[in-house]
Amino acid sequence: MEILVLETSAPYCSADSVNSNKGDFRWPKTLAGILAFLPCAPSTFGYAPHPSGAASHHLTQREKKAWRRCDRAGRWAEDDYTQCPYASEVTRILHELTQMTINTSNAQPLAQQLVAFTSRAGDFSDVMDVIFVTHLVERLTCLVDQRRELGDYISDIASNMMLVEEHILWMAQNEARACTRIVQCVERIADLALTIDTQVISKVSPNIALEAFLIRPSNFQGLLCMAVQRSPLPPLSGQTADGNQDAIGDTLLNFKCHTVNGSGSPASQLSKACH
Repeated sequence: MEILVLETSAPYCSADSVNSNKGDFRWPKTLAGILAFLPCAPSTFGYAPHPSGAASHHLTQREKKAWRRCDRAGRWAEDDYTQCPYASEVTRILHELTQMTINTSNAQPLAQQLVAFTSRAGDFSDVMDVIFVTHLVERLTCLVDQRRELGDYISDIASNMMLVEEHILWMAQNEARACTRIVQCVERIADLALTIDTQVISKVSPNIALEAFLIRPSNFQGLLCMAVQRSPLPPLSGQTADGNQDAIGDTLLNFKCHTVNGSGSPASQLSKACH
């Protein structure tokens, strides 16, 4: 038994509640100079299926704790929640995927599953969701020179990430340049895929269109590009909106480039391109 004698005027840190992407933590009134501990919040299982098709693996949380220090002046100081899992099932799954080794054997199925997983990116609610996807896209991009089909998946993932709420994208960009890095990965696809045998690349996703050309500087006179985005058609009689969207989803965005003729005005060439 230990007996701690306290002065009646001893300072304390007041009780405090902290809400974060690791859960809700209610810190009790704590004596100054003491390190307080709380158990990690129990994992809550959501709707999100694991992209690998397997059940998400969770270690027991019995020994995992968060801590927070009450300094000698009675003010809450540094804290640490790193042992605790993310509260969101989506964030937890994406974090697990970043811990995986990605190689030429599992890159293609992982990319395909990540396309399906990010198709619900409009429901992403944590800035870390965007940052984790960015890490995965960068690692997949490093393998495009060995697995060319990854380029299509990366373009689709990048397109899906544009569904994320604008403020979350802004925070991810501000914290980790996530948006810039995803765009750079899409641009990198062209650098890795263009060869003597493949001199033109055209990839169109619902929110991103990419055209790339292998050109000789001595013969280059310019490119004329045209982007056309059509509004979704209203549902036909007896047809649901979702069914109609599926039918036209691939044609909502069209992007084409062609070499510029040395003679003639850009306006006349654009008119010809539109026909």
